Amino acid sequence: MSHLLISYFRKLSVIGVSLLLLLAAPGALSRAVSGQLDAFDWDPREEPLPLVGEWGMNWGELTPADQWQPPRAPWFEMPSTWDSSAGRQYPGVGYATFTLNVSHLSSRYEYALLIPELSTAFRLYVNERMVAEGGTVADQQAHAQPYSGNQLVMIPPPDRGQLRLKLQVSNFHHNNGGPWQAIALGQREMMVDDFFSVTVYEAIVAALMVIMAILLVLEYHVDPKDRSGLWLGLFALVLGVRLGVTGYTPFYWLLDGQLTWELHMTIEYLCMLTAPMFFLYWIHACFPQDLSLRVVRLISFPFAISAITCLLLPTLYFSVLFDVFIYMLMITTVGGILLLLRISWRGREGAVLLLVGVLTLGIAVTHDILLNLQLILGAEWIAAGLLFFVLMQTSNLLNLRVKQRRQIEFLSTELANANQELESRVELRTRDLADKAQALERANNQLQVLANVDGLTGLLNRRAFLEQMQQLSDLSVRVALLWIDLDHFKHINDTYGHAAGDKVLKKFGHILRHLGRDQDRTGRLGGEEFALLLLDCDKAGAEHYAQRLQQSMKEMTFPDWPELQGITASIGIAIGRLGDDIWEELVRDADEAMYQVKHDGRNGYRFAE
Repeated sequence: MSHLLISYFRKLSVIGVSLLLLLAAPGALSRAVSGQLDAFDWDPREEPLPLVGEWGMNWGELTPADQWQPPRAPWFEMPSTWDSSAGRQYPGVGYATFTLNVSHLSSRYEYALLIPELSTAFRLYVNERMVAEGGTVADQQAHAQPYSGNQLVMIPPPDRGQLRLKLQVSNFHHNNGGPWQAIALGQREMMVDDFFSVTVYEAIVAALMVIMAILLVLEYHVDPKDRSGLWLGLFALVLGVRLGVTGYTPFYWLLDGQLTWELHMTIEYLCMLTAPMFFLYWIHACFPQDLSLRVVRLISFPFAISAITCLLLPTLYFSVLFDVFIYMLMITTVGGILLLLRISWRGREGAVLLLVGVLTLGIAVTHDILLNLQLILGAEWIAAGLLFFVLMQTSNLLNLRVKQRRQIEFLSTELANANQELESRVELRTRDLADKAQALERANNQLQVLANVDGLTGLLNRRAFLEQMQQLSDLSVRVALLWIDLDHFKHINDTYGHAAGDKVLKKFGHILRHLGRDQDRTGRLGGEEFALLLLDCDKAGAEHYAQRLQQSMKEMTFPDWPELQGITASIGIAIGRLGDDIWEELVRDADEAMYQVKHDGRNGYRFAE
């Protein structure tokens, strides 16, 4: 059932990719027909010639090098794995000899062959002479040895314009065997330049990815509160490692060494399977309101199970799921791009640059996935996609850091101004209440230590306000507590936006400070809820203050939102004398009175009964 499902998805992919290739292909080169490839129309100076098409195939044979046999049926469609070749269904494990005759080659040029990684060992003969070998080709698993990486080999001149190619391939270590990537023939000097240029280019990109990962992880170590850098660093690390150990294997070239094939394949699969997990956790860390942690864990679960499977099982067994892994990656890539489109549409900070980088990387990954599925031919795009991704995310990171520094500077200035204002208010309060110096000194000292000022309105926050009430309780003076809630504040935010709501809160806080006396305490309890403690105040004074407050609110104007007017509040008032426990009763009574005003229709004041 799973094999039929994979075949179905493969056919759907072929239809879409075929349309794309018809539009994007610069011009079709010659392809082999019945084991013969005519290179008469090919110019070696322009581009390499992929040796694709019908090769002769001798299944279960490793024919001697000195015995050239003209290509014969059954024909093998190169490139592909032999367990997916047309006509017959061969097992994934086995060995075979493939033959091809290339004719009408110009004798004016020297030639070279680019041999991409094949499954899982090969030996190539040109005109009965061995020119390249990867691993150890054998007809038994005990004698076979797999290999990894691309190879560039120089070949002897054509024999009367012909090249007779014999390719021996054996596979005992991977579920899918056969020449799954196309060998390319080209002019020697151009092929050498391209090979080393691509190797150096991929080495630079892979090294940049690893360096970027190290810097991001170090940044997370300095500031563990923000995990976006950690997940982006891990995402960049696995992508950089995978680029460094596949294809042209630039890390092996830089380190002048190579891992064992089993370890090499395990690392390659692990990088492929963990990259989507780190990507999803990164998006969640950047935009938690758009991608929940529960969804991330749900999507990551099959990838985590697959990664554990690759760690526990030999390559021959976990490679059975290669096609499944590929389609998991394709679905996650498309889903991630759609998610970033939605996040960008919502105008999230930094989402556009993130989308551009991930979209480019997604196109490169999708192209290489189709390349691995043998649906298209060509060179891998992953290095270019990663380079662009690094540039975009570096720009995005620098942009966000600059904005964060500016915000910190702004908040530092605001905090300094608030502290300066607070110190001034404390000084005035101390002078005016000299007869109550002992109680006020404790309150003011506590206020200076906590510095609990609401950043938006400049008023005390909830904790500081209640702390002040408790500390002033031993003054034993008559007080009035006003519990205030702005009416229909959610409607203001929903209609005019949070900027308008913040403006209303700031202006209302300014009114409270302007109407209050130096010895009074004013606080913002949270959201649109405020409180005012009037010292030495009776019921008549509290009512007079409430009326003045309502009149001041009627006069509130907002030049940026001229239609925003008629702001009202519901006010609950409790009258009493501060004592050890009475302040908590005052809070409860004032709160209940305020809610009674709201129940009666809002826009008024009421004394607690």
